[in-house]
Parts: sequence; structure tokens; C-alpha cells
Amino acid sequence: MPPSRQLQRALIVEDLDEPRQWLAELLPEALAGILHVDTAASLAAARLLTQHNSYDLALVDWGLPDGTAESLIHDLAAARPDAEVIVATIHDDDAHVFPALRAGATGYILKSQPRAVVMAQLQGIERGEPALSPSVALRVLKHFHALPHAGYGVNAPDLVAKIDPEPSAALGSDISHLTQREVDVLRLIGKGYSAPEAGRLLGISTHTASSYVRDIYRKLGISSRAEAAMEAVRRGLVA
Repeated sequence: MPPSRQLQRALIVEDLDEPRQWLAELLPEALAGILHVDTAASLAAARLLTQHNSYDLALVDWGLPDGTAESLIHDLAAARPDAEVIVATIHDDDAHVFPALRAGATGYILKSQPRAVVMAQLQGIERGEPALSPSVALRVLKHFHALPHAGYGVNAPDLVAKIDPEPSAALGSDISHLTQREVDVLRLIGKGYSAPEAGRLLGISTHTASSYVRDIYRKLGISSRAEAAMEAVRRGLVA
């Protein structure tokens, strides 16, 4: 099991006052290491904050007054490959879940769940566990079970199209064009380690490890640590 993670600075992007306050109070209680929480009620306000701050954790609602959070999630994940970027919403359908994961979200939780459940999902982050609501985790599993493999039946491609209308290019990719060091980093990501943790284990700097992660994302056509972990498993790098 990967070592516990220390998350200190967080961003909450939520346009409604009550859930924004609820999450702002819940987060430091769930994760004792959180020392500072910034909040924003729109994409524009969130982008102003990200110009001056770097965040270990972000809780982002998908639908905001000035658009969906897709580009914000992508930018947060690209700026900090080791950051936790979690969608916190009330929607758990395919039209919301898969675009969020493709954009780079590392987790997806439902605000409609009981407080204790949300707290438990957030606390799992420090143990290297993805913050996923059960219904969302089930959708992800069904998605990969539906991928066209031998014995899955002739309708598997149709199922993939229904679940994910824009499947990641990584599904058909090979890792032969990765360097050995990139394979080493991908293997550790598949085991649940963040980029800095992988760097320490491999004896390289956090900056170098993050550069490897960006190269892996580019070569495999993926955009999140969750996708990288699943790719590592699918390619046999993780048992």
C-alpha cells in the first residue's frame, strides 16, 4: 500500500452557497492536513485563484454559472499531475462521469450522499484510494467490462459507444514506445503512488517524475492518474 499523502491546500469550486460552505467545513475535518481552503463560485473566480496558488486538492462542481468545469479540471490536472482533482456533484450519469474523468478528474463523489459517507471517501485519499462514489465506480467497471475482448459478444463495441461516446485513444495504445523509466513510473502510478512518491522510490526529483507523467499522458493519449492506473493494469504492469 502506498504511504499516506499529506494534502495541505485545497480549492472548492461550487456556485451554491450552502453546499460550498458544507464542503468547506467538511474538508478540514475529513483531512486533518488541510491548512487552507479557498472557495470560488464560478469558473472565472476559480481561475483567478489558480493564477496565484497551487492546490493539492480541488473539489469542483461540474455545472457552474459560466460553463462546465471540463477545462478547469484539465488545467488543474495538467498543472499538478500529483494533485487530487475531484468532481463533487449530484449527477452520476454517463454524460457527466466520463467527460469528467477524461478531463483529468482523479475522483468523483456525490454531494447527495450522507456526510459520513463523503467524509470516508475523502479520507481514503490519504491512503491512496480514489474518491469514487459506489455508483460511479460501478459505471467505470461496467465501461471496461464492455470493452470488445474475445468472448464478450458482438455487441460490445455498441455498448462502449453508449457508455463513452469518445473513448480514450489509450484503449488501443501500446507501451512499447515508452522509455524504461516511463514504464517504471507508470507501474508505480498503477500501484497508487503519486508522481512525487514515484520519484522518491525511483531516486529522481519530483520535477523529473512529473515530467515523466506528462510524457506518459501524451504518449498514451490519456489525461488523468486514474486512466494511467487503469492502463498500467490493462498492460500487465500491475498484477
